Amino acid sequence: MKIKIQKLELTNFKCFRSKEFQFGEDITTIRGRNGVGKTTIFDAILFCLFGKNSQDQTKFDIKTHDEQGNIIPHLDHSVELTLSLVEGEYERTAVLRHSVREKWNKKRGATEEVFAGDTHEYFVNGELYTANDYKKYIDSLIDEQTFRILTNPQYFTSLKWKDQREILTRMVGSIEPEVIANTDELVTLCHQLDNSNDDIISYRKHLSYQIKKVKEQLEKIPVRLEEQNKALPEKLDWMQIEKYIVEKRDAITELDKQILAIRQGNGSDVKRTELRNQISATTAAIDKKVYAARDKESVSVREKSKAVSEYSIKFNEALNNQKLMEQTIEADKRLIARCEETIKDCDSELQQLRNDWPNSRFEVDPNAAYCPTCGQPLPADVVEGRIETMRQEFNKTLEKEKQTLRDKAAKVKKDKEDAEAERISSANKLSSDTEELARIKEEINTIFANKSKLEKEPVKTADEILSEDPQYTELLSQLEQLKSAIENITDSDDNKEKLTELEANKAQYEAEVTNLQHQLATKSQYDKIQSLIDGINNEQKSLVEQLSELERKEDIARQYEDRQNEILESRVNEHFKITRWKMFRTVVNNGDPYNEPYCECYDLNGTAYHDGLNQAARLNIGLDIINAMSRVYNTSAPVIIDQSESTLSILPTSGQQLRLQVFYSDLQVV
Repeated sequence: MKIKIQKLELTNFKCFRSKEFQFGEDITTIRGRNGVGKTTIFDAILFCLFGKNSQDQTKFDIKTHDEQGNIIPHLDHSVELTLSLVEGEYERTAVLRHSVREKWNKKRGATEEVFAGDTHEYFVNGELYTANDYKKYIDSLIDEQTFRILTNPQYFTSLKWKDQREILTRMVGSIEPEVIANTDELVTLCHQLDNSNDDIISYRKHLSYQIKKVKEQLEKIPVRLEEQNKALPEKLDWMQIEKYIVEKRDAITELDKQILAIRQGNGSDVKRTELRNQISATTAAIDKKVYAARDKESVSVREKSKAVSEYSIKFNEALNNQKLMEQTIEADKRLIARCEETIKDCDSELQQLRNDWPNSRFEVDPNAAYCPTCGQPLPADVVEGRIETMRQEFNKTLEKEKQTLRDKAAKVKKDKEDAEAERISSANKLSSDTEELARIKEEINTIFANKSKLEKEPVKTADEILSEDPQYTELLSQLEQLKSAIENITDSDDNKEKLTELEANKAQYEAEVTNLQHQLATKSQYDKIQSLIDGINNEQKSLVEQLSELERKEDIARQYEDRQNEILESRVNEHFKITRWKMFRTVVNNGDPYNEPYCECYDLNGTAYHDGLNQAARLNIGLDIINAMSRVYNTSAPVIIDQSESTLSILPTSGQQLRLQVFYSDLQVV
């Protein structure tokens, strides 16, 4: 629908007692000084349609005042608006009138009337409407927000960015999921959203809530682990403790047998048994020393044999290197000799070329003056021509011969230079190879000396090793003493002291068993707490995996939303000519940049509307927005442009334009 204002009639509206304005088909300019009523015309239009002024106020003064600023009483106030409404090929006229009548009452016994309030009346084409029906009729033409969007260049950009974004999003419609989903992960997410009937914002909010909860649980894990670790007993080798307990109990059993034997008068048997055990232990220790010494002897023999073998390999390698280097030096000498021979040959060849250099001069053939056929003398000019031809041919042949000699000389010089360069290179290599040969010979001497020295060094035998071990000597002495002691035992020995010793040993073993049992008792507590710790660690691992998966889904959701925003931005901008919209902005959260929904308009140079654009640029962007919205809504309405004198080039609009201009004159409508 195209809505145009044909006529505006004001009666007692603000500064106008009775005024009629006719508006042009396309552009109407309303100009005059400040305070002569330009904005009043704007207020009157909005008042007639929506009961508000240009400041979006419902309570404002529309009444006429006298020169002292007092309201003139007993006046009816009205605004009548004649509109042209075009839908397709059909055009009709609507006459709208909004009137305010003052109510005055005279109280009983009073001499003057008292103001009792205002009564609003609404008319459509002369027919009285209720306020509600009048609003419904206006809404059927155009609702208030759409009217403000299509008539006020500053209205849309004054809205909150969320409201702007919502309108622009509705303008382009929903974006098909198959357009957004350009990867397999996004296709999966689209199916998931379709099945759950969620939008991407709700989905991301749900993910954020889940991530927050998982992170809260993860934050509690270290505290819980610390509590359990504090309560965790020291980890012991409980299998070894159990083994010690068995050994101690076996020792106690053996002590009981010995104590019983002594009390029964068999003390000598107890002593013999004890000494035999000590002899067995000492013998075992001696055998261990012997085995260790023999093993050390074997290792030394193997290591010496290996070292000698390695020296032999190095010695043979060095001899081979010496032979190869001597052959290389001979090759270097032969190459130098060949180079010197080549240089000598080149010098001889160059001398021969110098000797062959032609020194002949052109001589005139006496027969050139006679005809070769008849022998008659030829004319002088012919003779001169023949002689010149012969001279040129001679010079050509001579130059060709010289050039051949030059080419040969150049090749010989090049061969000589190459031979000299190769001789120098070979001489340098010969010097280097000679030094390397001297180094190899020195290495051979060193290897041979070290090998000979190593072969002469003796390896300590097992007997020598044992003889140097004081512990082995001590063990042999102890063994002899024990053997002597067992031979001197008699049945008449006093066993009281031995009995006391055995009972003391038994008491010590029993105390040790008790202590070991206390240590063993901590195993069940350790296992229980360790099980709890393992459970917490497994829970932590599971939570980390959950968090990783949730963050992966969040990343995919961000990609989806970024893709959605990019497509939305592209589709929105298709509707505008000089305006560009950014539908999202990049923010950083804990060092993680991501795009979030936003809405801001820019000019084609990338300057933000609210940050740097001048008034003229803002006006034309506002008109561009109006044109786009008019196309989307398929509706146009009168565009009211305030302070239009500040813009030289105003963007055309599909709707009628009412341009308000400050001008040094009375109010004019042109």
